[in-house]
Amino acid sequence: MLQIAHTIHSDHDLGLVLLAGLLCAFGSWVVSRLYRHALDRPRAQAMSWYFLTAMTAGVTIWCTHFIAILAYQLDAPASFHLSLTFASLIIAILGSTLGIVVAGTSGGGARMVLGGVIFGLAISAMHYTGMVAYRVQGIITWDMVYLGLSVVFATTLSVAALYFACRGGRFNVLKMTGMLTAAILALHFTGMAAFQVTPLAVHGHYDNPAEYTLIALTVAGTALIIVLAALFSHFVETRTRNESIEELRKARDAAESASRAKSEFMSVLSHELRTPLTIVIGYAAFMSKLKNHTASKIGPDEMITAAHFDSIGDQAELYGQRIKSASGHLLTIINDILDYTSMELNNLALNKTPFSARSLLEEVADQFQGMAREKGTVLHVQSADLTLTADRGRSLQILINLLGNALKFSKATEIHLRGRPAPGGFCFEVEDNGAGIAPQNLARIFDAFTQIEDAEDRAEGGTGLGLAICKKLALGHGGDITVDSTLGQGTRFTVLFPSPVAETQAPALPAAA
Repeated sequence: MLQIAHTIHSDHDLGLVLLAGLLCAFGSWVVSRLYRHALDRPRAQAMSWYFLTAMTAGVTIWCTHFIAILAYQLDAPASFHLSLTFASLIIAILGSTLGIVVAGTSGGGARMVLGGVIFGLAISAMHYTGMVAYRVQGIITWDMVYLGLSVVFATTLSVAALYFACRGGRFNVLKMTGMLTAAILALHFTGMAAFQVTPLAVHGHYDNPAEYTLIALTVAGTALIIVLAALFSHFVETRTRNESIEELRKARDAAESASRAKSEFMSVLSHELRTPLTIVIGYAAFMSKLKNHTASKIGPDEMITAAHFDSIGDQAELYGQRIKSASGHLLTIINDILDYTSMELNNLALNKTPFSARSLLEEVADQFQGMAREKGTVLHVQSADLTLTADRGRSLQILINLLGNALKFSKATEIHLRGRPAPGGFCFEVEDNGAGIAPQNLARIFDAFTQIEDAEDRAEGGTGLGLAICKKLALGHGGDITVDSTLGQGTRFTVLFPSPVAETQAPALPAAA
């Protein structure tokens, strides 16, 4: 060890030695990160990363060796055999590739050890090929003890480096970096301790050319660029993979949320369908037994009179009205489902015709006057007598949904229905002074199968498709629907149609005969 330290101190330019050491450490860290990354990839993807790791390792090893050779100071002229120098680079890259692929693709410790040995022998072969390419005017002898020791250091520390990488753990990259750096530097400077030169006589004192320092800096810069490019590739791939994972996670969460919403919808839908269907079946059963039930109340000698027929008629009419009401509710639910399904399949057909906006709003208000009286709510219609062009039936459907929701869920005392021109078209507004909607729920209310309600509102029922249908109908017209709400103050829904608006003309009187 003293001989190695003496060789470094007395026979080398310490500045270039430090440069070689820093390049070796940084390159080994990049190699460790790339190798660890390759181990975590599927086999098909890992091979390309093994080759990138091996190329980076070969360049790092060779450049460290070459800079350290340039740091070697002799009192004799020296030069390099270009073919052998280039061959040492090829040996470093090919040997590193073979060792890393063998170790990385193995399923056990034996092949990992084999890969480490191949890697260490590749470093050794690169070093001593480079030393043969180093031509100096002197008598060269080799200390075989240090030569053999350098090969042992290279193989043992290479096996340890690959072992720490395969083992995993919190500091596995740093451990592999340390072992790999030690393998490269220990091989080189132990090998230089084995390299003994007796210079031939030269005239005066001889120093290696100053250009050697420039060459060393150029080699270091080139190696640094290559290593940084490899590291950049790793960071780009890692970032892309993380973004893909994040996108997949969001897609999974969205799918789970949609699945959960649909499951909840099916639960609600089964309840909504069962209730009116039970009513229909129940009252139909009553009507089928109405004759026998009435006959059982008539005595054997009692005559059937008009009063009996009136009683049967009244009961049949009551049962028929309840069946009609429940059937209407059931038909509304089925129509909502069919409407939404058709819109999801882009089968929305619109029949755009001119109609009076005010008459449409008054028709909606008339339909809900009975429910409004039951709820204690006053309906206001505010609209100029304007004509717009849109699908009147679908516009009516939108307003019925919006006004129905306001009456069922807002607990408002006043609801305003408005129609007015707007920039680029015409808009309807349904505004209440009720409970309002929480800000975090505003983005969800137009989602299908979603209801924002409390336990008290649950009794009102609903499938959670109304606002989703309104949104699609508005978009189908080329417009949109928006909502503004403040908790405790009320909510305003605005439906915008990009429709030309005109004043409604009074009907012309027939000409006099």
